[in-house]
Amino acid sequence: MLEGLRANKGGIITWIFLGAIIVVFVISFGPGSLSKGGCRGAGASYAAKVNGKTIPAVEWERQYGQLYNLYQSQMGGGFTRELAAQLGVADQALSQLVDRELVIQEAKRRGVLVSDAELSSGIHAIPAFQQNGAFHFETYEAAARQNFGSPAKFEAWYRDQLLYGKMLAVVGEDVKVSDAEVKEAWRIDADKLALTFVKFPLAAFQAEAKPSDAEVKAFAEKEGARIEQFYKDNPARFDQQKKVRVRHVLARVGPGADDAAAKKKIEEAAARVKKGEDFGKVVAALSDDEATKARGGELGFVTEGLFDEAFAKAALALEQGKVSEPVRSASGWHLVQAEEVVPAKKVSLADARPEIARELLAQERARKAAADRAQAALAAARGGKTLPAQFPNAKPLTVGGQPIVAEETGTFTASSPFVPKLGPAAEIIGAARAARAGEVLPKVFEVPSGPVVAVVTARETADEKAFEGAREQVSARLRNQKEAQVVSTWLETLRKGAKIERNIELLGSATAAR
Repeated sequence: MLEGLRANKGGIITWIFLGAIIVVFVISFGPGSLSKGGCRGAGASYAAKVNGKTIPAVEWERQYGQLYNLYQSQMGGGFTRELAAQLGVADQALSQLVDRELVIQEAKRRGVLVSDAELSSGIHAIPAFQQNGAFHFETYEAAARQNFGSPAKFEAWYRDQLLYGKMLAVVGEDVKVSDAEVKEAWRIDADKLALTFVKFPLAAFQAEAKPSDAEVKAFAEKEGARIEQFYKDNPARFDQQKKVRVRHVLARVGPGADDAAAKKKIEEAAARVKKGEDFGKVVAALSDDEATKARGGELGFVTEGLFDEAFAKAALALEQGKVSEPVRSASGWHLVQAEEVVPAKKVSLADARPEIARELLAQERARKAAADRAQAALAAARGGKTLPAQFPNAKPLTVGGQPIVAEETGTFTASSPFVPKLGPAAEIIGAARAARAGEVLPKVFEVPSGPVVAVVTARETADEKAFEGAREQVSARLRNQKEAQVVSTWLETLRKGAKIERNIELLGSATAAR
């Protein structure tokens, strides 16, 4: 079916293609939340338009969730929504969706086809449609109808995904790597590092920066242009749509389940609430949503556009404290209670000016305070006082309620773009590769979350005797990298010739809603 993909097994093309399929089915068919990926921002009906083709907002939600989880797996607990905003994860997710649509359109223009046999084979191979290792038609049909409206609509979408994979395989199929390139890549790959570091989080220092009203006023008078630009760059924050904080009882309707029975269950829940029973107790007794059941059915804020349409319509129509009639969504039947209603609000630049000035001034002070503390730590380390001695775990220094302690990366490959627990940090890696074990790195480094001081604790270099055993793996990895470069260059050509409209309001909601 997809010979090119199989030939490139493990490559960037395969990863992108399979990733798209896996994410959709984990989110669509797994334990459901109504938010399509978790970005409950200001409402928007579309993510982008590519040569006249609309990409729905829910697809961006799914892609954002996938990217967020990827970063979080690389950086651990240090990755936050605020850091995601600094790294532009929302924009990255949208760019990936735009690129996917461009590839599909180009494949159709070139006459690349996915046969019915390939489509059938691909669908039969999807784990979500299998029971006991075999394809189960009833599960497939029910799931496709529930999540896409009909099997025909799902098959049209899935055919495009196969087409996307085929087109990328064609673009990357002529990539070759030489023995010399493999040997050099292996040497780089065998170069490993371990660091001890201290990070000085800007968010923690900003929590302690509390400028006075007089200082804020003086800053606002001096920095009017910066404040105005901040206001323009964050429209979703100052032009807020109505939102309602809700909780719900869910009677899930899975593939092949009885819709009428689920509706009857929600009608029973509604009757119990009308008789005066506490909503939380009804949730505990009847709700099928295990993710929210323990917290009384709490879902958070609902906004128009990024939640299931029927659910959002019912929720936004409620007054505070009121309960909806039974409402049907893609997940099943719900009973919804409004806990808090926040009206739509547009904040003028004049009204927003003091808030923006305070935030920008606090950020400035936080950056300076963090940099000063980091420089002092670097000087002490150079003078012989180790980072663990300066910032012990036993009695940690706290800033803004957050402990500042020395941490260990563990051993990692120097060719990686990520430093464990720090994320993307190419400058730190470059300096560490030029250093010896025990050496304090020469300066304070800036990463998105704040300044970093680091010491190399271990260095490993290539052992020539180990090359033959690693040759095949390194060759595959290098080919994948070259493949990605070729695809990237080709995509840039497609972008330049396309008409692309990106929904800036949607991107703003990824930050403003948190």
